[in-house]
Amino acid sequence: MKKVVGKETDCKENDDQQPKIWYTIKYLSNAQPQEVRLGMESNTSHNRVLVNLEHSLIFRKFFTNDTGFYYCIGLEAQESENKFSYLVDAVFPNKITSETGNLSKWNTYHDEYFKPINKLFKTSNGDDFIYIRNNLSIGIELVTEWEGWGSCEVCGRAQGNAIRRKKGFCRLKLTSIGNGTVKGRNEDELFFLDSYELSCKSQLIARLFPTVSNITRLLPHFVVIEGCEGSCNPGTGKGWKTGKSLDFKYKKSYVLAESTHLTLICPESSIDNVVIWRKNGKVITPGENFQSKNPKEEPRIIVDTFNTLYLHDVTSQEEGNYTCQVDNIRMQQVKVFVVSKSRILTQAFVRHMMYLAFVLSLTFSCYCAGLFITWTKRHTFKSYEELVEEDKKNYEDSDED
Repeated sequence: MKKVVGKETDCKENDDQQPKIWYTIKYLSNAQPQEVRLGMESNTSHNRVLVNLEHSLIFRKFFTNDTGFYYCIGLEAQESENKFSYLVDAVFPNKITSETGNLSKWNTYHDEYFKPINKLFKTSNGDDFIYIRNNLSIGIELVTEWEGWGSCEVCGRAQGNAIRRKKGFCRLKLTSIGNGTVKGRNEDELFFLDSYELSCKSQLIARLFPTVSNITRLLPHFVVIEGCEGSCNPGTGKGWKTGKSLDFKYKKSYVLAESTHLTLICPESSIDNVVIWRKNGKVITPGENFQSKNPKEEPRIIVDTFNTLYLHDVTSQEEGNYTCQVDNIRMQQVKVFVVSKSRILTQAFVRHMMYLAFVLSLTFSCYCAGLFITWTKRHTFKSYEELVEEDKKNYEDSDED
């Protein structure tokens, strides 16, 4: 079983590319699993809950009643014996800066934060602590759950100063210490009893045991930083700078008319890379309506599951500085300017009027020049009388013939 911290769960372990169905269950004791209710809007950006092409279950907006146990199986339950389960819990937003350092500093962090609280779980006479130990028969211990090491950060750093990071999350490890009964328990307590581990910032803990939550939810996570060896290879998608510059590799700018569209692809990236799009420094979460919390509103800025950025039916609000980052490498910066159609039409009208004025001025100049030349050579032209006499002579000559 796997605990999920986030809004997406995967169903692609040993994926056979066959259709999958996601199920959820509030608690494991005396409850029947229910098929996850997916959004049915034809425009997937309007669906709060959906499954993508990789069979991942995505919550565009997560609510407290979405907590529970989730798993996916094939249409004929061919994977029921090896199904991959997730424990999904709601947590409070992490507004505390994580502490950083090496493993020695983490030991100090553990002794300073975890040890005193772990002692309370074992010996405190507070109501919440006694209820957990004696009534629920659960032992709690604060532990650190480590994620995998990140990539070696070489590009943009001086030679020999490359680093990699590994984040440790504060967790409440739950262990049964007796024969606790599930009879007469509410849903929150049943979910708690079925869990093997919860986040220190769990909203479930806050509802059940406010005293415990008050001393755990503010604990910072810890990020271990250590040196590493690697190379920065231009053009491979792993980085491009070998010097100290932290500027973007690609820079572009676009001037768009209102109500037009633009599609941006982050260079040197694939679906295997971690790509982060930002507008004016704010992260654009894939699949979410960036500028509106109303799911019914048509999104103007959106990033799809393939990390492509779409600007749709743009207005002046979509104007800004868009950047993309590939595996912690600053890859592209795009400045987008939006101008009104009336302004473009006015500029076009002025431009065409200038063309017309040029043509008219050229024509008038030629006309005046012709008049001047005619006036200066007027003495070389025949008079009316001379023309009449010449015409009469030509007529007489023709009669004689």
